[in-house]
Amino acid sequence: MRAPNKLRISLAVTAAASLIAVTGCSANAPAGSSTGGGSDKLEITSWWTSGSEADALNVLIDGVKKSSPGLSVDNAAVSGGGGANARQALAARLQAGSPPDAWQVHPAGQLKSYVDGGQVADLTDLWTEGNWASQMPKDVAEAQQVDGKYYTVPIGVHRGNVLWTNPSVLSKANVKIDPAAGVDGLISSLKQVQASGTTPVCLGDKDIFASAQLLESLIMSRAGADNWTKLFTNEYSFDAPEVKQALADYKAILSLANKDHSAITWDEAAKKMADGDCAVNLMGDWAYGELLNAGKKPGQDFAWVSFPGKEDIFDYVGDGFSIPANNIPHAEAARTWVKTLMDPKIQTEFAAKKGSIPAVTSADISGLSAYQQEAAKSLASGAVVSSLAHAQAAGAEFAQTYADAVSTFNGSSNIDAFIASMTQAQKTQL
Repeated sequence: MRAPNKLRISLAVTAAASLIAVTGCSANAPAGSSTGGGSDKLEITSWWTSGSEADALNVLIDGVKKSSPGLSVDNAAVSGGGGANARQALAARLQAGSPPDAWQVHPAGQLKSYVDGGQVADLTDLWTEGNWASQMPKDVAEAQQVDGKYYTVPIGVHRGNVLWTNPSVLSKANVKIDPAAGVDGLISSLKQVQASGTTPVCLGDKDIFASAQLLESLIMSRAGADNWTKLFTNEYSFDAPEVKQALADYKAILSLANKDHSAITWDEAAKKMADGDCAVNLMGDWAYGELLNAGKKPGQDFAWVSFPGKEDIFDYVGDGFSIPANNIPHAEAARTWVKTLMDPKIQTEFAAKKGSIPAVTSADISGLSAYQQEAAKSLASGAVVSSLAHAQAAGAEFAQTYADAVSTFNGSSNIDAFIASMTQAQKTQL
């Protein structure tokens, strides 16, 4: 894979239990040991609770049961908060020394927070045994590492900066969204949709990550992939002219969105777009799986373009699982779980439900959708960066500061206040 902009992340990550669990847990048993005895049970925690997410998770559960007949799997998924509720519940369990056998985690920044807290087990032996790094793009493999050791196993690769569109609404407004026309072209097209009598943008930011993801897509488009990455190494500032312009763009797009956006969820907004209530919806490609699950037809009820900008940027959002370093109830079953996730067939079946693409390049994607084929090509040839909205580009505290700044901006539209908050965070948190 050619990725001109590597998934560089800040090495300075501090605890923020409200975003992801980084509190210490007791160490009454060595890493990888089982205090619960036996391997006939497995408890996993995630935030996959929507229709398509639950179906995709069941692919993994069925896979591990097939490899371990008689295994009982407890799906302890926690809904709401864009994953924040699940992470808060996990933080409490880790603090109490009572972790599940495995939990969902985004790689890079979010993973590092768990590693810094001494909470996740080193899985390097499994990576070496399976020769897994050679089976996936270098950048994806590196994102699963901290200080040269592997602590998580990736199940899929999502793209965060996808603009989902309603063909009928755009046709009615005589609009065609051209990614090459950039953000200015996008806003002009959205205003044309508004003039036709339809709401231009569907947004569902009851969970703030949806707004944070929209803004980061705009910053990437205005600043470019390289400068986006440099925001987290202090080589580029949130006070830069391109970031200020992106905030002005974001303010304009918010004015073109449904007025109830803070009251609805990301999946509700995606479905409203497909129903024709608006023209576009910015959301990661987990929306693809959700739209299929809702019976929507690609090319008819919805279509897609990469988020408009001056280059092809792939905003990487990774899904994977880690296992606890201490007090693990069913160690053997947990290791079987993470090994099952690396089965290419399982990854393909999971992607078909989830809308992602497999992390392993040996997986057969020929039967996946036209969208997923396009995403795979972009991952291989585009500029790959990590999402801040999902705590990959930086760790817990910085990502939380960003989420809070976006939430405040949604209410105040104060560009100077947003920039002051983020530039201060660059000085103190990175």
